[in-house]
Amino acid sequence: MPFARLLMTGIAKILSKVFSMATLTFFGRLPTQDSSKMSFMGLVSLYWIYIIISVFYPTLAEMLIPFLPDDDTIIRNTSIALVLILPLTVGYTSLKLENRDSECSVVKQLLMGYIYSFVLGLLSMVLVIVIPVIKLPSILKMHTQQQFAVMIRKGKYDDVLDDIKDIFEKYEMKIKIHDPKKPIWLCYMSLTYVLEHIFNREIAKEMKYLVVDVQGKNVEVTVHATDISILGPKNETLQVNHILAEEMEPEHLYFSWDDSVQKIEDNLRKLKNQQQEGKEIDLKELQDATLNLRKASLEIQDWNAIRRQIYKIERDHYLLKVKDSETTVYEA
Repeated sequence: MPFARLLMTGIAKILSKVFSMATLTFFGRLPTQDSSKMSFMGLVSLYWIYIIISVFYPTLAEMLIPFLPDDDTIIRNTSIALVLILPLTVGYTSLKLENRDSECSVVKQLLMGYIYSFVLGLLSMVLVIVIPVIKLPSILKMHTQQQFAVMIRKGKYDDVLDDIKDIFEKYEMKIKIHDPKKPIWLCYMSLTYVLEHIFNREIAKEMKYLVVDVQGKNVEVTVHATDISILGPKNETLQVNHILAEEMEPEHLYFSWDDSVQKIEDNLRKLKNQQQEGKEIDLKELQDATLNLRKASLEIQDWNAIRRQIYKIERDHYLLKVKDSETTVYEA
């Protein structure tokens, strides 16, 4: 029926959005190339939790599993089959992620689908209860949220936190640092465990809130291992976002999750280090980095963050050229 299809499509979009919000709140943004697959895994995991419940309550299964005959035995057997199959679907999807370790065991990842489904499904359910309560004051105040992706290098979380504090002090903004609330922290640690195994990489288990005083109004900056989130009144939030976007340097972090793009960032960091040592850079390498960036599958905000680093290197290159030419003229 057209109405049923429309309803199912709407529900799927809502649940996908729910998982995206859960991930964003607990962990920050995910790799651009893998975000849709991760949303699918979250959606299937949430559905799996309800299917488990339907094994014991067949009436619920009639609502969750379409086109089943009115037979409790068939309904229960179908539910049990889905309970066994859906986590394998989640595990299989994790094998198709662009940023996973290709050497990771296929069988292990398939079986890990049961753990992924349990954690991701529960987190999505918790979101419906926890997040509205925690975010209610901000919602009532009509606060704006801004975010941009980072990937803090291993062991560099404290360095990045110090860099952010120095940036705010430079602009004479007072800050207070505090830890996240326990419900958020527990969810964050659970999701960190899952994502470390999915992407087979160690992720900093750190999360701090910075309350920044911007012209008498408070803006909350959350520093995840893979994301910087800014929440507060619209004008002040945008101001903080602009400052961080302009001032953040790639010394201790990447601006992308994606492995292929991080290679571009590594090359840019090498060129920047050459400039800081007073060496002339090879513009051909910079042009190659620009061309490779154009081909990258990135959201525009992530693309701009990396492109901004290229602009800075170009600017410093030509400033050095002008300085050298002026020195030559004075000597003559």
